Amino acid sequence: MKIAVLGSRGIPNRYGGFEEMAAQVAPLWVKAGHEVVVYTTSDHPDKVEEVAGVRIKHIFNPEGTFGLAGQFIYDLLCILDARREGFDIYLQLGYTTSGIWSFLWPKKKTMTNMDGLEHQRAKYKGLLSIFLRWSERRAANRSKLLVADNPEIARYLAKYNTPTQTIAYGSHVVEAPENAAQILQEAGLPTHNFHVHIGRVQPDNHVWEILAAAEESGETVVAIGDYSTRYGQKLRKIFDAKNLHFPGTIYDKTVLNALRTQAVFYLHGHSVGGTNPALLEAMGCGAMVLAHNNPFNASVLGGLGALWSDEDELQELLKQRPSAQVRAEQAEISKGRVKDYFNWSQIANQYLEAMSGLQ
Repeated sequence: MKIAVLGSRGIPNRYGGFEEMAAQVAPLWVKAGHEVVVYTTSDHPDKVEEVAGVRIKHIFNPEGTFGLAGQFIYDLLCILDARREGFDIYLQLGYTTSGIWSFLWPKKKTMTNMDGLEHQRAKYKGLLSIFLRWSERRAANRSKLLVADNPEIARYLAKYNTPTQTIAYGSHVVEAPENAAQILQEAGLPTHNFHVHIGRVQPDNHVWEILAAAEESGETVVAIGDYSTRYGQKLRKIFDAKNLHFPGTIYDKTVLNALRTQAVFYLHGHSVGGTNPALLEAMGCGAMVLAHNNPFNASVLGGLGALWSDEDELQELLKQRPSAQVRAEQAEISKGRVKDYFNWSQIANQYLEAMSGLQ
């Protein structure tokens, strides 16, 4: 099969979940004997034409000039180029800005990963939320197959007449670095008796509640994320206690894995749909997770860690210290769950099986 991967900023991954998925599964599809092209923005920092046999096609991205409108132009140029080249399968990752061009998608060859419930995100209000509902509906109706990365998303998508298949997001199992404390010390971070939160700084990730619980409890929390945004700056002004550390955005996986493996608790506030990559990465590190109480997180955790609904519940949980035996047992179960249900090789094969069904 000749497969096009559209809808992301491309690979190598320097951005987020869809990009990481493309970076992980596309090379496995090439190994299986398929031709794969991943569409990538022209301003991607890695100017490469191929990654592990995957062809990278750079498409002009005017986002720097036009802002959000530039994303619509980029998506249009991608689908027009893909139609000219001709593919057996068009894998659309998301629909936030590409859904408007869905009339150009070759319906019988298109499968779309529908991501989370974008219209419910707090940052998308009013007309934006209405647009996203419209875009979701168009994407669903113009696809031959919808992909949900979480069973709860599949239940939501059942309202459309388009067939839906659940294919999870993936992660790797990571062992704690022997020199984890040294890694953290050199990065200027706490080395013991701390909790960590890693995620986008936005209301639907419940960052406010996490910081409020940390400040009230007096527990040390390392908050990884971009706090230079308007909302991030607001949080920094409100929560300025000495027990809160804001090192900014960290992309070094060695440092991130040291944080995940050494933290007492990994704090997870994601709430708007889907299987969150950061949660799986924490589980793959064997971290003990305190997650926001919603069906998506509960489904991924499968009874591991604990769930909280507000800052008061989280504050109480932060003060607990599970025994070394309980932590070790949970870590092994957590890693086993990632191996069994969220491994990239299995996910790549599930996508190929789904694609074969469209032929």
